[in-house]
Amino acid sequence: MGAKFSAVLAAFAFILVSLFATTASASGVFKLKTTQVTESGGQWHIFVTIELPRAPATAHVPMRFIFTKEMVFERALVDGHDQPVLNRIALVNQNPSVESVDVDFADGSGKIFKGTRFDFSLSRDHGYESGEFKVQLRTSDGVDIGGAQHLSLNGDNPVVDRRSMTFGAAPASKKIPTIINDGGSAPGSDDSNTPSTQSQDVAPTGSAAPFIPADAYNKTPEEEIKTRPAGCCGVAGSRGDYGTGAMAAFVFGVAVMFGRRRRG
Repeated sequence: MGAKFSAVLAAFAFILVSLFATTASASGVFKLKTTQVTESGGQWHIFVTIELPRAPATAHVPMRFIFTKEMVFERALVDGHDQPVLNRIALVNQNPSVESVDVDFADGSGKIFKGTRFDFSLSRDHGYESGEFKVQLRTSDGVDIGGAQHLSLNGDNPVVDRRSMTFGAAPASKKIPTIINDGGSAPGSDDSNTPSTQSQDVAPTGSAAPFIPADAYNKTPEEEIKTRPAGCCGVAGSRGDYGTGAMAAFVFGVAVMFGRRRRG
């Protein structure tokens, strides 16, 4: 019984030692050449040293550089300062940015080594800005290489306006032109009799012609009705006298004709 227990304990210890050795060998080395990098042309050039526990099977190994932003260097316009001031703003719970690259572990002759010096660039076009970042190196299968590094990206971020805004400013007064009526004084006059508040209504001046002229009520010659003047006697040569004379002559002629027949 005691021998079996000792065997089980030895096996368990062997497993723990193996796991620890595997973890220690898999961690490797990851180191930044410098923790302060200055921006140049909208980019930051990063130099790193990587060492694996053993030489990889291939010359190019896919790896992921993970950048987590911890602080941003803000340039802000504030009250009382003509030039932007630098504010170091700490950040928490930021989503990391991942740069996937193929790291070369071979030299010019094609020989593969377990260690290498590698460089790559970060750009503002990929969302990076001046600030402090935590950097981690991880293989494509999720194994971390070395420990986390801290990197400072130095440069001038876009200026942010933090000045207070004044909402109580009085709006500019708008002058309303004054209309001058007949007998009124010109604008700017010092006449003390002019009321402080002048009427804005326009008073009519002069007289306008009526809409219907007066001669429109007079009858035209064609509209006049011609009638015979009252009285017994008309004017010689008028149409009425001419009809009466003809009738009398006709009656006289008939009477003479009947008289001649009687005598015959």
